[in-house]
Amino acid sequence: MSKSVRIGVVLFGLLVTAGLGFRAMQDERMLSDGLRNAAALERSAENAAAALANLRASLHAYLAPGQGLAFWTTRANAHIDTLREQLLALDTALADSGGSLAEALDGVDQLTAAEKRARAYAERGDSLLAGDVIFTEVRDLLAAAEEQVAGARQYLRRGTEQRLAGVRWEQAALSLGAVALWVIIALVMLPVVPAAIKDPNEWRQNLAVALKKSASAPEETGELRRDLAVAASGREGGPVEPFVPVTALASVGEICSDLSTLSDVGALSGALERAADVLGASGVIVWVASNDGSTLSPVATHGFDARLVARIGMVARDSSNLTAMAFRDNAARVSAATASTPSAAVAVAMCGPSGPVGVLSAELRAGRHADDACVALATIFAAQLATLAGPVAAPKASPQAAAR
Repeated sequence: MSKSVRIGVVLFGLLVTAGLGFRAMQDERMLSDGLRNAAALERSAENAAAALANLRASLHAYLAPGQGLAFWTTRANAHIDTLREQLLALDTALADSGGSLAEALDGVDQLTAAEKRARAYAERGDSLLAGDVIFTEVRDLLAAAEEQVAGARQYLRRGTEQRLAGVRWEQAALSLGAVALWVIIALVMLPVVPAAIKDPNEWRQNLAVALKKSASAPEETGELRRDLAVAASGREGGPVEPFVPVTALASVGEICSDLSTLSDVGALSGALERAADVLGASGVIVWVASNDGSTLSPVATHGFDARLVARIGMVARDSSNLTAMAFRDNAARVSAATASTPSAAVAVAMCGPSGPVGVLSAELRAGRHADDACVALATIFAAQLATLAGPVAAPKASPQAAAR
């Protein structure tokens, strides 16, 4: 993905995020307004309930002897006005959702008329008729109004809770949408790994195309380097190339430098020890051919017991072991690890101007394979050792051996 496309994707994400944030701010304001309106309606319902209770007490005072009728009449009218005002506020809120308190408002008008009749009876001193109005008609009207106020209060409370829950759900959805958007943008902007290249030579073609693109668009060099690395490492179906660490190559250089200063094969112990570490070998033997090339003798070893080397002795050229085969064929020979021989082995001929002059053989540690890298390193050591190796005189046959 080019740099301009990446910038465009990021800008698009920022714009969408800004829009979602603006909508979330609007929802927050709606949430605050809804809470304030809910509190105001709750106060109106409480005031209406209190006005009903105070109106009942004021009307009952009409019948109490020794009470000032004018005082309680004024209070009763004030409570009726308060009740009507609070019911109107609740009715307006209910109208938005299709509800109404028209019946309760009609009941307020009936309460007003009943209060006038009860007051008139009380002023004439007819307590019996006044009590009949207050304890029958007014009682029923007040009970109906209280029931309607309580119902409206519960209805408005449920409606407010539903609206606020919807706003909160929308805020959560906006947050999740913003997170999902940036997750998608991050996935889109991830570098695309090309499909596996089935043709082993196809990666070279991709390399040439990428180099042309790099020359025409220098700003994309960093991205192209990553593409080249993927193209070079994405090959499938071909053999795995052996890998030799740089530290191993440095050690090989030091060992070869030390070998070039030696003049005697007998002074190889330190160099062979380091060569064994580089090869991953548990033991190394340098074999030198006799003058007639018929036998091979161990002249320097590392990692093998001296008694074992003495028991092995010389190896005939026509033997069937790995060392003799490498000498006869003037080539490297390897032996893989098996159940009976858990260690792999490698033998490399040391070649001079006139042909093979010896063999470098190594028994590898358990788990170390005689791969191409190991053979290549052993070949380097063998080439350097060939400059030190000289022919060994062939042993004289005993009279008994000659007779046989």
